[in-house]
Parts: sequence; structure tokens; C-alpha cells
Amino acid sequence: MHSKRAIEQLLALVRADPNDMRTRLKLGDVYVRANEHAKALEMYEEVGQFYAREGFMLKAIAVYKQMCTVIERDAPLLRRRYAHVPPILAELFQRLGLDRDAVAALDALGPYLSNGRYGPS
Repeated sequence: MHSKRAIEQLLALVRADPNDMRTRLKLGDVYVRANEHAKALEMYEEVGQFYAREGFMLKAIAVYKQMCTVIERDAPLLRRRYAHVPPILAELFQRLGLDRDAVAALDALGPYLSNGRYGPS
């Protein structure tokens, strides 16, 4: 299987250079294509945390938005597990003075907390 080989190769690169965020992002993308969404979200979160910690707010925002997209599109059952992501995204927007985007990120939190059709309670 092609994606399994790609995952193995990217994991080897990540082990060789744990601070290589580009490779981690690629690995997350390959995990998504392989329908391994939980692993993809874990990888994306590590990258988002790194970028935020290092002050790369726009990169961190892009990664956290990607996480939200994967959750909504591919892994709605993981919404509760990642309910902390929209508030992080809102905080990153707020740091950049993008208050309207911060509010929108918090508004998007609703499905993450719903007991209705959005996943287990």
C-alpha cells in the first residue's frame, strides 16, 4: 500500500529530526488520506502547538483551521476530544487583533459540545 510506505518513510524522517514541522505536516496529510484521522489530528496538533509557542501565529492558525476541517469533514466523532481547538484558534486570532475571526472560531464551538447529531454525549 502506497500510503503505508509513505507513512513509514515520514515517521523515519520525524524520528531523525523531531523539529521538522514540514515533515510532520506532510505526515498529517498522509494520515488523512489513509483515513487515520486520529493520528492526523495528533500530528497537526503537535505542529500547531509548536508554531504558536515559537510565535508563528499565522502558521499556527492555518494548522488549527486544518484540524477543524478534518474534524468536520472526516472525523465528527472526534469533536469532543478536540473541543479545545476552537478556543485555541480564537486566542490566536485575538493575539493578531482579529477579533471578528476570534468570535467566529468560538461560535464554531457549538457542534463540538452538542449532545445532538454531532457525536456522543
